[in-house]
Amino acid sequence: MKARILIGLLLFLTIGCQKDDVKNDEASILSMSFDFGEVVFDNREGTIKAPANTNLEKLIPTIALSEGAVVYPPSKAITNFSEPVDYSVISEDGENVNYYTVSVFLPIVKFTVYDCTNRTAESPIPKLASNTKISIFKKGAGEKELIEELTTDENGEALLYGHNETTFYYLAEKNEAVNLIDGYIVYGIFQSQEDIDNSPVQHQPSEIGDLKFKDANGDGRVNEDDKVDYQLVWNLPASGIKEITIYIAKQ
Repeated sequence: MKARILIGLLLFLTIGCQKDDVKNDEASILSMSFDFGEVVFDNREGTIKAPANTNLEKLIPTIALSEGAVVYPPSKAITNFSEPVDYSVISEDGENVNYYTVSVFLPIVKFTVYDCTNRTAESPIPKLASNTKISIFKKGAGEKELIEELTTDENGEALLYGHNETTFYYLAEKNEAVNLIDGYIVYGIFQSQEDIDNSPVQHQPSEIGDLKFKDANGDGRVNEDDKVDYQLVWNLPASGIKEITIYIAKQ
């Protein structure tokens, strides 16, 4: 009987040691966060929006990994996120490696939208437009590619996050009010006769309270040559936020 107990004990210890020797084969980032929020992962691409004036060159991420895995660059190390950062995760057993890319974006454009729809000669004042959809595009191989849709807040404002070296295009719309009417860029409302006199000649006669359209090519008059498919965001500052005012109106 004692011999059987001893053999059983030895088998238990042997199996226990074998289980302890089994190492995890997972190589995953379970979560990553900064003091301003959590990184959102889509497959192995992670993104997060940082507050304005965040120093991207000295950020400290906290990274949770699958059991026993290691990551480089390591968790809680000062890391430069001025460009996307590539992470390598190696499983505990050393058999598997997964690669992640994490991008931290700053606000680069602040849009403020005004609705010119309910205008009169007596009150030619545009109103701040909340809940306006701003569709953001970038140039792809052929047609422009939709990359994001923003919605303005109660102050008619919306922030675009990204990298300053990119050129963006946009369209705005709310309840059939749009920023382009027949291809012409809505540019506000004529406030006075002086405003009319000092503005580029429009493609149609203008009175106080009428819509003003943008002289897109800068030749001093608004005509067929000023028609566009999108409005453009370019020449962004190296740092800080570019402020853009959008006017919308109904046809």
